[in-house]
Amino acid sequence: MKFVNLNVCAAMLAAGLTASSGWAAQTENQPAAAVVESIQPTDIKPLTKEEIQQGMSDLSARQNQRIEEWGKTLKPDDFERSWFGRILKKPKRQEVCGIYQEVLDETLKLAVQNQDRLSEADRKLLQDRNLFIQALGYKNNIVDTQMGFNCRLR
Repeated sequence: MKFVNLNVCAAMLAAGLTASSGWAAQTENQPAAAVVESIQPTDIKPLTKEEIQQGMSDLSARQNQRIEEWGKTLKPDDFERSWFGRILKKPKRQEVCGIYQEVLDETLKLAVQNQDRLSEADRKLLQDRNLFIQALGYKNNIVDTQMGFNCRLR
């Protein structure tokens, strides 16, 4: 995955990973009233640089793992001949694009869930999906898969 202007993506993923697991562990044995009292706007802390870096790393690793797992399922009949050599057949190309789209959708979902920890500028990106995708580093919402075809994120 290409990351150019990626404070947003990493922030969202970091927020989702650290906030959801940390919050659940802290509130697991507390009564509901105590949980509600403990979640006050003053308790919300902006994302740290370490959380952003960890989020970027986790997002990239998760995407790479999905692509690797998908690649292990390929068979010789998943390819066709073209003027440029062997290329993936259309259904397999769509599967790859689906992986990129799923990772994007998960990242956006985490961002929305944790928008309180984002800066005002990053929150504005959540209002426009195309701006969000471009903030992740995808020019014109196009992913260069480096497999001989591109995917358009929507």
